Amino acid sequence: MHSFVFRVGLKLLTLARAAAVRNVAAVRASRGIDGVLWLLETVHGEDAIAILRAEGASLGLRTRILRGLVVHNASSDLSQLSIGDDCHIGRQVLLDLASPIRIGDRVTISMRVVLVTHTNVGDSRCGLPSSSAGVDIGDDVYIGAGATILPGVRIGKAAIVGAGAVVTRDVDPGTTVVGIPAKVHTPLAVSESSFPPPAADSNG
Repeated sequence: MHSFVFRVGLKLLTLARAAAVRNVAAVRASRGIDGVLWLLETVHGEDAIAILRAEGASLGLRTRILRGLVVHNASSDLSQLSIGDDCHIGRQVLLDLASPIRIGDRVTISMRVVLVTHTNVGDSRCGLPSSSAGVDIGDDVYIGAGATILPGVRIGKAAIVGAGAVVTRDVDPGTTVVGIPAKVHTPLAVSESSFPPPAADSNG
C-alpha cells in the first residue's frame, strides 16, 4: 500500500513539474524569480532550456543541460546569460548572474563548476571592497569538474581548465591551466633518455 501511494505521489509530482514548465509565467506570477529558479534546478534537457529562454537567457542550438543547474543573483530575469551552440552544462553547475556570463559555442562545463561574477563581504570589516565583473568563455573551451572561475575572467578559444582549478586571471587561447590559483600547464618533454635502459637478459 505504501509503495502504491509513493508511486502515485511521484507521478503527481512529475505531472505538476511538467505543468509548471509549460506555464513559467504562472510560476513567476505566484512565486517570483525565486520560484522560477527553484523549478529550473529540478529539471534538465529541453525543460531547462525552455525555462531559461522564457526568462530572457540567450541559448543556441543543441545545447545540453543536466539536472541541478543553480542560477544565483539573478535580478529580475536571466537576460545576463548567453550560451552558444552545442554546449554541455553538467550536473550542479552554479552560475552567478550579478554580472553577465557569456559562454561560446561547443563549450563543455563539467559537473559542479562555479562561475562567479561578484565579490560582496556583507557586513564584514575585512576591508575587501565589493566588486562585480562578467565572465566570458570562448568557443571550444573545456572546464573540468569542480573548477571555479572568478569575476572578470576571460577564457580564450579552445583553452582547457583542469578539474578543481581556481581561475583568477585571463586564460590565453589554446592553453591549459591547472591548480590553485590556476597556472599554465606545460607537459614535460619525454625523450628516450627519460627511461631506464632495459634490464640485461640473465639467460645470456
